[in-house]
Amino acid sequence: MLTIRPATKTDYAAILRWNAGKDEAYLFQWAGFTAYQHPLTEGQLSRQAEKEGVTIFMIFENEIPIGTVELCDIDESAKTGRICRVLFAEEARGKGHGTEALKALCRIAFEEMGLISLSLRVFCFNLSAIRCYEKVGFRVAEYFEEKDPHWNDYSMELKK
Repeated sequence: MLTIRPATKTDYAAILRWNAGKDEAYLFQWAGFTAYQHPLTEGQLSRQAEKEGVTIFMIFENEIPIGTVELCDIDESAKTGRICRVLFAEEARGKGHGTEALKALCRIAFEEMGLISLSLRVFCFNLSAIRCYEKVGFRVAEYFEEKDPHWNDYSMELKK
């Protein structure tokens, strides 16, 4: 059974384990370039979690941590937010957990937090993530060209 809840400091060990031995490009792919620097540390995760408008969630399968996702840039007056920094353990990928976890996160955002719109950014080469987001109902809203075309990305949106 899949569950999702806000992360605690004890959960950070799993996120650090999933990044152990990985390079800077790996961190950039799932976390972007603003929140964390390589190598990822517990202190960086703590600082991110303490930011206003940010909640780091952990995803569990039968009590075992298998992923993490952030809900960030919450604007209570506009009732909007962004899904950021999605990462699953390698052994948990390709099993439909991403779709299930994102549906649960959207329920939290829309039903519990009262948001009416969510957005996210995804690299164009990340086809499995794009398919996952589309299964949840997200649609491409904008395309961004970067200096290095490898990092071109889409903005995707989902309305309540």
